[in-house]
Amino acid sequence: MNNDPLQQLLDSVETDFPTQDVILLPPTTATVVSSSDSAAEISHSKLEAAMTRRRPAPRGTAAYPQKLIREKPLEVSLPSTAPSVEQQRSSLGYGSPPTPDLQFGADLSTVTIETVLSWDVFQGRFDAQLDIRSVLKNYEMPPSPMTSPVGEAIPLINSMELGSCNRLLNSFLGRVHIANPILDVDLVRGYVHHACLNGINWDAQSCLVLLICALGSIAEAFHDIHPHTSLMARNSPSFALARAFFEASQKRIGLLMRGNGVLEAQCFFYSGVYLMTIQQPMDAWRHFVQAAAVSQGFDFLRRSERSFAGELLLSEDMQRDRASQESIYWTCFKSELEVRMELSLPGFGLQDLSYPSSFPSPPLNYLGDESARAWYYYLAEIALRRLANRILYNLFRHQDNGRFPRINEMVEMTAAFEAEAVDWMASLPPIFSLQTSEEQDDVLKFVLRGHLLDCYEWMYFPFMTETINYGRREPILDEYTRKGLEMCAERIRKNEPGFQHRHHGAWLMLRTCTRSALILLAACHSQMVQDLMPQGWKEAVLSAMNMLRFWEDEVGDARDRLQILTVLMAELGW
Repeated sequence: MNNDPLQQLLDSVETDFPTQDVILLPPTTATVVSSSDSAAEISHSKLEAAMTRRRPAPRGTAAYPQKLIREKPLEVSLPSTAPSVEQQRSSLGYGSPPTPDLQFGADLSTVTIETVLSWDVFQGRFDAQLDIRSVLKNYEMPPSPMTSPVGEAIPLINSMELGSCNRLLNSFLGRVHIANPILDVDLVRGYVHHACLNGINWDAQSCLVLLICALGSIAEAFHDIHPHTSLMARNSPSFALARAFFEASQKRIGLLMRGNGVLEAQCFFYSGVYLMTIQQPMDAWRHFVQAAAVSQGFDFLRRSERSFAGELLLSEDMQRDRASQESIYWTCFKSELEVRMELSLPGFGLQDLSYPSSFPSPPLNYLGDESARAWYYYLAEIALRRLANRILYNLFRHQDNGRFPRINEMVEMTAAFEAEAVDWMASLPPIFSLQTSEEQDDVLKFVLRGHLLDCYEWMYFPFMTETINYGRREPILDEYTRKGLEMCAERIRKNEPGFQHRHHGAWLMLRTCTRSALILLAACHSQMVQDLMPQGWKEAVLSAMNMLRFWEDEVGDARDRLQILTVLMAELGW
């Protein structure tokens, strides 16, 4: 088991505790786990041995350099025993209050476009455009007319044919589900078959089928040829069909409000995914919140008295149900958090970055190549999200009114996080190696690259803030500022293959690339860091502007931010 690539991926990331338990994984393909370690061959004594085996935290993880992320150096006393299951379960309620010595409460809006626009270098020129929710509302596309609440749309009736629905299901599984493998595929195929043979009902099962068909209608292959603008795709027959499916699902979604099961959470989550795909992040966030609220009632969060070994000896059906609960819980958490951070919603602080301490369980059954690949990606993304949260919490809690007065003390901490990012990359299996050319990426590697670039840009953000706005120049600060500016240009270049790809995270990509372009322009306008500007920065900004032009007719903040970039570039003679 120790050579299992999936196990290595889990071992490489920090847990919330100084020591780590061995995680026993289910049987998968030969590339995932050796057949000699199949679940059927794990005896009771082997389970006991696994429970008592210990490993030190890997070097480079946040469990290793504990002294680097404290206000003052502390002696760290490592517990001799693993945390209890009750302790682990208590950390699963995200948004729970942190320990008393970790309450700092800075704002999550510290890393958004709006933060950069409010920098001193711009002298308040863009203060009227700092409310992202107002910007989105001002540029909202007119809503499509809803069909009658009694009858269904005609395209929907004509499309509930088994062959057509299976094609939409396959499109969904290959292009949407692979990024968040939270569904039991065989079960979902049964739902679709039942709906086509017996008609659409008013229950959660039918609601999920309609959402799958909606997403399958508009799901794109990563390297598809795209029209001249995103709005041209929105006017296509496939989007009209998707809209009919989605509107039919929303007539049923209200009936699910009293439910507290996995199926209800999945319906709210995929409603959010659809809305993110059509560039409506505020509405999407509301659905992610509802999905997260449903998942808070799941049984696995309350099973605090069951031992780890006892969990493994549950019946197959109970383990499958637990795995489904864990998967949708994790997925709702990360999706809601990502969108909430970009929308800069009030009432949330860094204390809300607490993250579940365990990983979701892979399926019990044999994992084929595609399923194994999806789970590698899913766990790698979760691990990277945890790293990102630790960076945000441990670095941005040191700010004071947007400044970082203790920036010199953050150097060692930043170096530790750089080491963690390197460890994460080293843990990836060959199919997700980021050492290959971006042109060879599929959508999963593309998203992983984007999240990794987020981590690096956030690491260097405090240094760029101080040098660009306040002219703080020291060799070590220059080094990290230079790294940050290079990362901004690199982010835009590496994201370029996906600039026109419509998917769940497209709006988030627009935001991060635009932020990178604004940082580069802020550095150029400041006249304080000209010697630190990376090669190709102008081409990177122009590339980001082309990205926004593709989406400007559909995405309100894309048009607004494009106007800002255009003005700033014109002032530089471009």
